[in-house]
Amino acid sequence: RSSVGYGGLVLDAHERSIAKCHSLTQADLSAIAKGFGVDKAAHALGSLGVEDFMVEVGGEVRASGLRPDGHPWRIGIEHPSRELAKRARYAVPLRDSSMATSGDYRNCFEHGGRCYSHEIDPRTGCPISSQLASVTVVTSECMQADAYSTALIVLGPDAGFACALHLGIAAYFVVRQPDGTLVDRATPGFRALGGARLSVA
Repeated sequence: RSSVGYGGLVLDAHERSIAKCHSLTQADLSAIAKGFGVDKAAHALGSLGVEDFMVEVGGEVRASGLRPDGHPWRIGIEHPSRELAKRARYAVPLRDSSMATSGDYRNCFEHGGRCYSHEIDPRTGCPISSQLASVTVVTSECMQADAYSTALIVLGPDAGFACALHLGIAAYFVVRQPDGTLVDRATPGFRALGGARLSVA
């Protein structure tokens, strides 16, 4: 943990340089990289005069305008379990907005009967360990949605939900219960999007 944290990097805007304070420090931008790429692609399409499009990179999405049939883009939120992988649990209509999901169920490994997520809690230096299976965030910019979803899943089901409410974030939480069932929690901003829970258990 001594080599972790943004404080280990010194940014010089004038020189456009970054220096490390600790030799082991590395810059890992995976919490925002896909969202950043989606935003760049969307801006490029907009600069070409394209108004109706949907850009997706590894689950991070940005939608503009309408589908060819005149309806809003309808984006599925993946079910956070290996048994139902690649099946949607919830569908959200997106228009001129972005969506990103962070979860503990895809990039993980099992050891000693325990599943270890790729999401790291900087407070402990360990993989996250809570009942929160996934968090989906909808904002205007995809990089922002990407960052928020990562931060909220690290905070956990209670502190993360409270943070989303405090900041007015449109967020959808899927929480695992001790018996393995899943419970949905959505902020008012997310409910206002008019999405729908699908029939997947």
